Amino acid sequence: MKTILLATGVLLAVSAAPAFAQDADTAAPAMSAPSDGPTFTGPRAEVFGGWDRVGTRARFDDGTTRDTSHSHKSAWTGGALLGYDVPLGDKLTVGVLGSYAISTAKTCSYSNNDGSFGGCLKSGREIEGGARIGYKVTPRTLVYGKLAYVNGQIRSQFGNGVDYVGGHADRDGGRAGVGAEFALTNHAYVKAEYDYTRFKSFHADDLGVADTSLRYDRNQVLAGFGIHF
Repeated sequence: MKTILLATGVLLAVSAAPAFAQDADTAAPAMSAPSDGPTFTGPRAEVFGGWDRVGTRARFDDGTTRDTSHSHKSAWTGGALLGYDVPLGDKLTVGVLGSYAISTAKTCSYSNNDGSFGGCLKSGREIEGGARIGYKVTPRTLVYGKLAYVNGQIRSQFGNGVDYVGGHADRDGGRAGVGAEFALTNHAYVKAEYDYTRFKSFHADDLGVADTSLRYDRNQVLAGFGIHF
């Protein structure tokens, strides 16, 4: 097909050279240069999801008995993100970001075989705000690292088969992450990212658990799709 189009263009040029020359002079200024490609800068919006592994350390101390236990739970997480990036030269970018996410992570423990006494802890919403720095390793690939503040929520429900109590606690934490964005077009991209988050230890009174302190962390492997505007 390219050969046929080229031959047709040559024949037209030979048969109407003067008119073609005039048209070319007029049309040339109107032709736009091709895009330089994705810049990975400006405002962006993204949806993401992936694997979420929540680790919990529970420490019981009533003044007489002390006990520490650890548990891990794998689940799924997903959310949405808004960000803004600016260039620092041809290769570097810096930006800010904020996200909202939820998780299916949940752990339960029952002391009776019929499940009549015990309860569950589960993850609530998670809010993130932070900054990142990126480097273009190829014209269409950006690798980056990020640091963020995270406010995570943990919910509880405990009961004896008849009466149930529940609560929730919001805890602050810090997050470090690395990832890569791959441009599909000059505006659309996909990403792969790993995050580690650690939350501050807290007493679990708000969750209905006496004489117990909790601390939890998260390991997440995420994929996402976004648009640079």
